[in-house]
Amino acid sequence: MESEDCMSSYSHHSKAFTKRSKMDSSASLNPDNNERDKDSVFEETHEDLTNSDSRGKRKTIPGSSGATSQPAKGAKVLTPRSPVWEHYSRTKDNRDKCVCHHCKKTFACPTKSGTSNLAKHLQTCKLYQAWEVGRVKHQTTIGEDGEVRDTRVTETLFREATNEMLVIGEMPLSFVESMAWKYFCNKVKLFKPHSRRTATRDIVEMYVKRKEALKAWFKSNKQRISLTTDIWVAPTTGASYMVITLHFVDASWKLKKLIIGFKYITDHNGQTISNVLLDCLAEWGIEKIFCITVDNATANTSALRKFQSSFSLLANDAFVMDGEFMHMRCAAHIINLIVKDGLAEVDDNVSGIHNAVGYVRSSTSRLRSFELRVDSGKLTRGSLPLDVKTRWNSTYLMLSRALEFRLAFDKMEAEDRLYNDYFMEFEGGAKRAGPPAMVDWRAIERLVRFLIIFYNSTLVVSASTSLNSYKCYGEIVTIQKNLLGLSNSLDSDLKSNADDMLRKFDKYWSGIKNINKMLIVATVFDPRKKMQFAKMCFEKLYGKDSLDAKEMYQSTIDVLRELFKEYSARFDRTAAVQASQTTPVASFGSQEQPSVERIDLINDEMGYERMDFMYEELVGEIEDRESRDELDTYLKESVVNPKAMVGVEYDILSWWKFNCSKYPVLAEIARDVLAMQVSSVASESAFSTSGRIIDSYRSCLTHYMIEVLMCSEQ
Repeated sequence: MESEDCMSSYSHHSKAFTKRSKMDSSASLNPDNNERDKDSVFEETHEDLTNSDSRGKRKTIPGSSGATSQPAKGAKVLTPRSPVWEHYSRTKDNRDKCVCHHCKKTFACPTKSGTSNLAKHLQTCKLYQAWEVGRVKHQTTIGEDGEVRDTRVTETLFREATNEMLVIGEMPLSFVESMAWKYFCNKVKLFKPHSRRTATRDIVEMYVKRKEALKAWFKSNKQRISLTTDIWVAPTTGASYMVITLHFVDASWKLKKLIIGFKYITDHNGQTISNVLLDCLAEWGIEKIFCITVDNATANTSALRKFQSSFSLLANDAFVMDGEFMHMRCAAHIINLIVKDGLAEVDDNVSGIHNAVGYVRSSTSRLRSFELRVDSGKLTRGSLPLDVKTRWNSTYLMLSRALEFRLAFDKMEAEDRLYNDYFMEFEGGAKRAGPPAMVDWRAIERLVRFLIIFYNSTLVVSASTSLNSYKCYGEIVTIQKNLLGLSNSLDSDLKSNADDMLRKFDKYWSGIKNINKMLIVATVFDPRKKMQFAKMCFEKLYGKDSLDAKEMYQSTIDVLRELFKEYSARFDRTAAVQASQTTPVASFGSQEQPSVERIDLINDEMGYERMDFMYEELVGEIEDRESRDELDTYLKESVVNPKAMVGVEYDILSWWKFNCSKYPVLAEIARDVLAMQVSSVASESAFSTSGRIIDSYRSCLTHYMIEVLMCSEQ
C-alpha cells in the first residue's frame, strides 16, 4: 500500500508539474496573465494533492477504453524564470550544472533546489560587479542637436521608439511579433520586443496623453481656429469616415495643421455631419471658429447651416461677424468640376493621345523606336508622362508634353507598322481610339490653352502646409479674366468651350460678386498688396470707375471696418481683464508721499513761452495721430516692396510678427484670416494615409484604433 500511495502521489505531482509547464509556456507568451496563471496552477495542484477520494486511484475519461494510439510524450523542459539565469547557462551534458557567463565557473543547479547559491555568487563575482558598474555608468555622446546623450538605450525608450515606429511607418501592429523584428533586435543586441497587445495599449496611452496636453493648450490660449472636413469611404470595408482638420497660426506666427478627428459615420446626411462636428469640437474644448472649408456637396451646406445655429449658442464670440462668412467652398473642387466638363467634350481626342503615349511607354523597344523619330533632344520615359484618370492635372501634363513630340507621333503613324496595328486592336468591345489625327491635335491645342489657366491656379489653392488664403482671390480673377478673353475669340470652337466654362464658373461661384468676401479681405492683409490689388482686380473685371467696381470696393471696405470694430471690442475687453488681474507691487522701502501742492502757472501769450506747456501740446498732437484708426493707418501707408531672391517666397507671417506691436488689433485679424483654408485638400490628403492603414490585411481594426493611428501619426 505504501508503494501504491507513493506511485499515486508521484503521478499527481507529475500531472501538476505538466500543468504548470503548460501554464508557464502560455504565460511566457502573455506576461499580463502570469499572476492569474500562477494562482490557477497552485489551486489545481493543491486540489489534486488534498483530494482524498482520488488518492490511489487512476483518473479515467468517460468513453475511453484506456488504450492510446499516440506515443508517450517526453517531459517538457521548464523555462527558467529567475532573473539570475540572465547570467548563467546550463551545460549540455548535465542540466543540473550551470556556468557563470562572467567568470566561467561551474555551479550545481538541481531542478529541485533553488537559485540562492547562484545569486550569492553574483554578490562576490568580481567580473559580474565590473560588468554591473559598466552597465550603470554609460558612455555619453554628443547628439545632432548638440546635447550630451547616453549611448545606451533604456528598455523604456526602446519600447516607446518601437511604438512610434509602428505609427509613423504605418506598419501593422503585429510587426513587433514578426520574425524579422525579433531577428533585428537580437542582431543589434536590443531588448526583447513586446507583444502587439502591449503595443496597442501603449499607442492608445500615448495618444490620450498627447491629446490631453493639446486640449489644455487650446483651453489656456483660447485659440480661434479654421476647419477643413471631408468624408471618405474605405474601399476595403465600405465604412465611411469623416476627417476633421484644424488650422491656426500659433504665438510664434507659424501655420499649424492638426487632425483632431477621424470619426466613423453611419450616413452622409447633413444632420449626422453636424452632430459629428459638434461632438468633436466639444471633445477638444474648442469654442471659437473662424471658417469651415468643405466641398460643394448639398449635404455639407445643410450640415453647416445646422452647425452654425447650434454652435453659436456656446458663446457670443463663437463666430466672427455672426458666422456670415463661416462657410468656405473648396476652390480646388470648383476648379476640378469646371475642368471635367471641358474634358468631357474632347474625351475621344484625349483618349487617342493617351493610347499613343501608352504605346510608346509600354516597352523599351517601342521607346527606342519613337526616340529615333525625335528630331532633337534626349527622350526618356519621364519625357512622356501618362495621365491618371482621377487627376486632370496629370492629363494636362501628358497633353502638353505630347504636343511637343507631335511630329514624332506623325512619323510613327507613317513608318511604324506595329504602331498602326496597335490601334487596330479591340478594347472593351470597341476599336481602340487613335492614332491621333489632325483633328485630335487641334482639339488638344485648344484644350491646353484652357488647362494651363486651371493648372496653375490649382497648384496655388491646393497648398495645405503654406499660406494660400491671400492668393485665392487673385487666382479666381485670373480664371474669369482669361475665360472672358477666350470667349471673344474668332475661333468658334474655342469661343464655344470658353462660354461653356464661364457658365459653369458662374454656377459655382454665382458671379464674382457673391463669393466669400473673406477671400478678398485676405489679400488686404498681404502688406505688398493691401487694397491696391483688390482695386485693380475690380477695375480689370468691371472697368475703371464703373459702378460695379466702386460697389465691390466699398463693400470690401465695409467688411474690413466691421471686422476691425468687432476685434477691437474683444481686444479692449481682453486688455481690461488682464489689467484687472494685475496686482501692483510696492517697491522696497517706499513710503507714502504727501500730496504735492498745486501751483497755478500763468501762460502769457504775449511772447512768453514755457517749455512744459509746449511739451504738453506736443504730446497731445502725438496722441491724436496715434489714436487714428489702425485700419486707416495701415491702408494709407505705402505697400511693402521687398527685394526677395528668385524662387524664395515672401514670408507674410514674419512681417506681421515684426509689426504686431504697431498694429495689435490688425495682427489678431491677420492671424485668423491668413490661417483660413480655401480648399479641403488638407483633409483629403489624410485619405491617402487612411487607405494604407485600412488595407486588406488590417480590415479588422476598430474605428477607435483607426482614429488613434491617424491622429498619432502627425
